[in-house]
Amino acid sequence: MPPLTYNSAPLLILPLAIDVPHFTSVERNTTFNYFGPVSSPLVSRAAHFLCSNTDTADEASLDTTLQSFLHASHADCVGNADEKSCCWFTIRLTKPHSGFDVPRWHQDGRMYTYDEGREAVARSKYALTLLGPPTLVLPAEDAVFATMAPGEEKQDQVYGDLRMWLAQRFQDVKRVEVGKGQVVRFGWGREDSPVHSEPRLETDRVFMTVLFGSERELRSMCEIRGVNFGKFDGM
Repeated sequence: MPPLTYNSAPLLILPLAIDVPHFTSVERNTTFNYFGPVSSPLVSRAAHFLCSNTDTADEASLDTTLQSFLHASHADCVGNADEKSCCWFTIRLTKPHSGFDVPRWHQDGRMYTYDEGREAVARSKYALTLLGPPTLVLPAEDAVFATMAPGEEKQDQVYGDLRMWLAQRFQDVKRVEVGKGQVVRFGWGREDSPVHSEPRLETDRVFMTVLFGSERELRSMCEIRGVNFGKFDGM
């Protein structure tokens, strides 16, 4: 593969914070997934999903927040209209549990088959936390990546041992601060993709992400994951 063209930094907090509606709890652990065109009834479906599974009834405010998140992310994403005409959009609702008391430090790998001629384009995923703690993020620095490299070589170890090994190595590394309403850009499929983890979940959490690509790329992602293009999952 040719070297990546770094049209975007692998880690960035977008400059404008997004207004987040007030709500305090989720009804259950559940996930909303959508793979398909950006110009679909995505926002209204996602807002309805949140109203149906949280303690807010303010669907209009949720609609505005979701629209702002998609607009800011889409505007920042590299590519012309066709090259980012489709997306994978997800919302995860979680109740408190101990599954991430030990961080799951990792980098996001390649998500789909790239269109011919665009193999060197830097790809990104965008994240926004609506309720609860934000994602834990380490700085995109050589020392962090140098620690991850031997971790990758230890993949044949028991998963729990590797996870604990990385947690110990990173316990004193200062984390990137992510404020309320801030959208984080994560590069994926790159050697310098940001190292991150789910936070300790001591409260309810609502977290959403989006990544963009062409229709061909998103259809290839659907094939890899065994899901349907253009369908809403989690309604």
